[in-house]
Amino acid sequence: MSRRAVLGLTVVVWAAVAVAQPAEDMTGVYRKDGGELVVLQSDKETLLYYGAGFPQGQSVGTCECPLMLQRKESATRWSLKSTDADDTWTLRLEPGQLVLEDGSPECCGAGWPGRDTFPRKAATPPQSCKVTAPRAYFHGSDASNTQRKAFVVAGDTVQVYVPPIEPDLVPARFVGPKSSTVGLLRRDQLDCKAQGRDASATPAVDVKPIAGRWVRVQRNGKEYVIERPCSAETPAFSLQANGAMQVEYGQEGEQVKVTGLKPGKSGAYTLEVTSSSGSRETLEWTVADAKRNIIRLKGGGNFFQDGPLFVREDKKGSIPVRAEKCDEYE
Repeated sequence: MSRRAVLGLTVVVWAAVAVAQPAEDMTGVYRKDGGELVVLQSDKETLLYYGAGFPQGQSVGTCECPLMLQRKESATRWSLKSTDADDTWTLRLEPGQLVLEDGSPECCGAGWPGRDTFPRKAATPPQSCKVTAPRAYFHGSDASNTQRKAFVVAGDTVQVYVPPIEPDLVPARFVGPKSSTVGLLRRDQLDCKAQGRDASATPAVDVKPIAGRWVRVQRNGKEYVIERPCSAETPAFSLQANGAMQVEYGQEGEQVKVTGLKPGKSGAYTLEVTSSSGSRETLEWTVADAKRNIIRLKGGGNFFQDGPLFVREDKKGSIPVRAEKCDEYE
């Protein structure tokens, strides 16, 4: 699993360096199922954030990587550096997509495939927030978050990336008439209430019809079986009526949120699921066997990618359990 970078106790590390900027402003939030890449670019500084998930055995690994633009090798190739590790990254600006490569297990954990892509057409502007303090000073991303001379004043609009778990300082960009500035601003000096999407809000559609605990089953010819391995628990997920979803991968787990749900035909649903890092996946819920109360959940790029089958826990009694032979000393 990834190692979160923090400033002090609660601040995500963001770094910036003075570099020559490309003519095209790449500022935006580039999203796809299961991940997002954030770029905040100004005249002299560029901040980036990469958050995504990837298959890691029976579990799911996560990347939560604050990055800085180290140098621009060309108009279409950026050299990046992690702020909390010695690894280097490459961002390629292709016509239809952004390609992030290299990196290291220090940020994403073992098993990261070393490459991820984000469609450029899916980019959205960063969140807009109003400054509420008489003067809100930009801070650097060094260990002590040194206060800079640059500041914004009450009523100014700034572009901000606010992580789902909000830190004390958030990366922000102010665009003035002659120049732009990027740095860290105090979250409590910004009004972002009317902006963005609150991942803790109640889903647009009530999930009560599909709420409950669901246990993974495997095909066994024309029947089904529940696998019980020695070194892990049987994968499952629990969905609460308010949309909170606890996914149990077997050895590890993750808390996510159903932030959108659209009903389809014959008991089908389309779910939008948001992780703690803010990345989103679209999952298709279909009924695989109505008589046995078995459903298929498919989508995203991680645990549900291949469409595993699940049975509601209170209906699993008729399905046999196939336990793995274990060493008596395990």
